[in-house]
Amino acid sequence: MKRTLKKIGILTVVFLIAAVIYFIAAQNTMEKENTVYTAMNEPTLPVIYPEVNGKEINAMHGYLQDMENQAARESITVLPEDRALKLRISTYGNTISGISYEVRSLSMDRLVEQTKLESWDNGEDSVSVTLPIQNLLAKNQPYLLTLFVSTGEKNIRYYTRIVWTDNRYAADMLQLAEDFSRKSLDYNQARDLTSYLETNDKEDNSSLGHVTIRASFNHLTWDGLDVEMLGEPQVTMKELDGIMGQVRVNYQVTVTDEDGHSDILDVEDNYCMRWNEQRIYMMDYERTANQRFSVSSRSLSGKRILLGITNDDSVHTKKSPNARYIAFKSGQELWCYDQNERQIVKVFSFESERDDGVRSRYDSHDIRILSAADTGNVTFLVYGYMNRGAHEGHVGVALYTFDAAGDTIHEKFFIPAVRSYEQVKADVEKLSYLSDSGMMYLLLDGTVYGIDLRSNESMVVAQGLIEGSYGVSEDGSRLAWQEGSDIYRSPRLHLMDLNTSQKQEIAGAVDDYVRVLGFVGNDMIYGLGKTEDLWTVNGRIRDLPMYAMYIVGSDMQVVSQYEKDGIYISGVNVEDGRIHMRQLAKVSDRDYVFQNNDTIVCNEKFGADPLNGIGWFASQDKGKLYFVQADQELQETKVQARAPKTFSYENTGALEPVKMSQADTQMTFNAYALGHYIGSSRNFKEAVDMAYEHMGVVTDQDQNLVWDRVNRQPIVNIKDPMAKAGKLLRYLNDFTVSQEFEGGLLMVDARECSLSQILYFIDKGTPAIAYTGTDTYILLSGYDQYNVTLYDPETQESWKMGMNDATAYFESLQNDFICGKIVQ
Repeated sequence: MKRTLKKIGILTVVFLIAAVIYFIAAQNTMEKENTVYTAMNEPTLPVIYPEVNGKEINAMHGYLQDMENQAARESITVLPEDRALKLRISTYGNTISGISYEVRSLSMDRLVEQTKLESWDNGEDSVSVTLPIQNLLAKNQPYLLTLFVSTGEKNIRYYTRIVWTDNRYAADMLQLAEDFSRKSLDYNQARDLTSYLETNDKEDNSSLGHVTIRASFNHLTWDGLDVEMLGEPQVTMKELDGIMGQVRVNYQVTVTDEDGHSDILDVEDNYCMRWNEQRIYMMDYERTANQRFSVSSRSLSGKRILLGITNDDSVHTKKSPNARYIAFKSGQELWCYDQNERQIVKVFSFESERDDGVRSRYDSHDIRILSAADTGNVTFLVYGYMNRGAHEGHVGVALYTFDAAGDTIHEKFFIPAVRSYEQVKADVEKLSYLSDSGMMYLLLDGTVYGIDLRSNESMVVAQGLIEGSYGVSEDGSRLAWQEGSDIYRSPRLHLMDLNTSQKQEIAGAVDDYVRVLGFVGNDMIYGLGKTEDLWTVNGRIRDLPMYAMYIVGSDMQVVSQYEKDGIYISGVNVEDGRIHMRQLAKVSDRDYVFQNNDTIVCNEKFGADPLNGIGWFASQDKGKLYFVQADQELQETKVQARAPKTFSYENTGALEPVKMSQADTQMTFNAYALGHYIGSSRNFKEAVDMAYEHMGVVTDQDQNLVWDRVNRQPIVNIKDPMAKAGKLLRYLNDFTVSQEFEGGLLMVDARECSLSQILYFIDKGTPAIAYTGTDTYILLSGYDQYNVTLYDPETQESWKMGMNDATAYFESLQNDFICGKIVQ
């Protein structure tokens, strides 16, 4: 009996212990199931590779949002003769359950084809499929191809432009680009490349982080270093317009010094080429290289955290107020160094040790440090394409705070954007300001958002902003913007101090228009012009001559005024604390002539050093090497490196982006060069100037190519110019701003463009209109190396004028051109 009771007692104790363990485990499990703390998810989306001439190029990364046509410029894929486009889908463990595609015009308004595939070939790690694109495409006309891939759990979109052509221009240029990148790593093989270089003795050959077509041969070949390519390069066709092509080659290299120490660099080569029957001409070339930072005895020396070979755009740092913590960005990674504890934290990186790097190292995102606190907390933005994590496959802006005490990254908000990464980057660089009170202000696609990081409440501060209608102070703390979408006819402007939220409205007299002219430091500059002084020439507003200019200080009071009888201001340019004013003089009721510039010199010194906290020194073998400056000696044996343990999405806010109004029909022109977005403007001349130096292109907001510096024949003669100019002339009387008309006619206000710049439109088959006076014009219908052909619609006579004489003649008429181009 006693033995039985003893057994029962033992079993009871065991049961109670098991029950306690169960409930504790259950409680922990429930807490884990309800918790919002997690590690960053690994990349999950497949990658698609089109096959062009037997080679895989144009790696396509997946989107879980509809990008419309905003991802179109990531690549352009040339279709084979039978239009059967072969693709390989690298599945990364996904099971493909559906594949379909559609072909549209670049503006998205015309559906050309929509096809659902019934079969594909499944391999071990990939899927092979062929798109049977129908015979509905016009030759040499780009279209938008959108692929829809289902994995059961996700519906993923992939984008590329496609073009069907009879020539091999693209194949030859792709081959040259890859050969050039490979040969540049070897001094002897690179001798084959000398004919493509434009070596200039004035070129800066000090940094291997940036190399151009003008570099010395030794600099092109890595200054004699032992350099070896890692793996295979990723080749992307970025642009193809007739005989012009732009190609990007991405790869990694190891650079080994004399002591046998190796560093890994991410390298990007961008090429602009022109094809002809004899050879391919290299119109421009640029190489950027960024060393991958790692903590080692060689990267920590003296008072320096050595970043190595890189460039100004890839490094940034902020110190906490007490200088204990140094947050620094190197490439696309964020680090924080604790000078007291001698500890380095790798705060943020998309890179994964479990991924092959194709997805986690995809370089369409960047990081911006907003603040570093005395607690070790770091607040920062990650913007662009999200490689992995909660927002994988989306484009947008996320704000994070690294909580040093909790060793956790907290996401505060995410704003999605139907924009390319580089357009998002341009907006973020213009305005992304965190006030002392915890208000975050961010510009995105013409809208300024204000987000309270304490409550996650958000508001729209301003919307509908366009280039030329707003300005941001040097430190980002003040914002000024005009009302309305017409930059020349705005009745008032708003000025806001983003630290105090104080706002001020500025307007002139009843008949005045007001313009934001920019900032000098943190002082806002604006001008006033009278309604009757609006400068209109041949139906188009040329400028708003301003009779007065004012400078408003940080206390919202006018600190300076500029006004002279008979002198009007056309615009200002601020440089090194100097305000350069472009002046006009009135010669008749509504006609003006440009005069000399005038300058106001500010006594106060403006201009924060963008490389504050970053230094560099000239290495004997590697050239310019960058470093983060510490305040005390670093001892590598004591420095520890680690990464945050978890991510938290507990208080994340999701903002719905504000869409721009569709009522405005005026075009926005985007400039691209060497595979990158440079900027945008509603002024066509400004966009051309952005693209011009690097042999670039200009598109409209619908991705239609409007202008190209390279793709132009040497001789063109348009027969029957009146008939060819018919569509332009039909809309001429009603033409006020650049816009698209019926039949795919892009009508462009090309005022102030040079004669050589507008010859592109003539090459594409449409004569250019050149005004010779008020409501009088002639047509430019042809050109060769020495002459331009002119046609007078009134006399119906044609004649030739020497190119130099014609250039001077049209300059005397202010280069008042209107051009057109037909797009599908």
